[in-house]
Amino acid sequence: MTDKTKKALLIFALFAVITAAAAAFAGKGHFYDLSLFRSGDGWGYDIAVKGNVLIHQPFMPAVEGEIPFPDKVSARKTARLVIRKMKNREIPSVTREDIRRIVGE
Repeated sequence: MTDKTKKALLIFALFAVITAAAAAFAGKGHFYDLSLFRSGDGWGYDIAVKGNVLIHQPFMPAVEGEIPFPDKVSARKTARLVIRKMKNREIPSVTREDIRRIVGE
């Protein structure tokens, strides 16, 4: 076997290993999809995994009454907080203080 053939086989083998590892890791973990929607005169959010909605939040959690988020930014920030908690394997709850901090920014 020539040196060129050995190099070609080595490159092919490395490529195959990298491709297999990438395919194996691509299926691991969760990729969360966040979508915002109009809710009454405000905003809400959905969090989905592989097209299945896990959380449908038309109103601000931890706030009395059915009050939607006042703007897209606060709905998005709250959803990102929930996603971060889910990725860290925490309970994805949101406190009244979290809402005050996010909406008040």
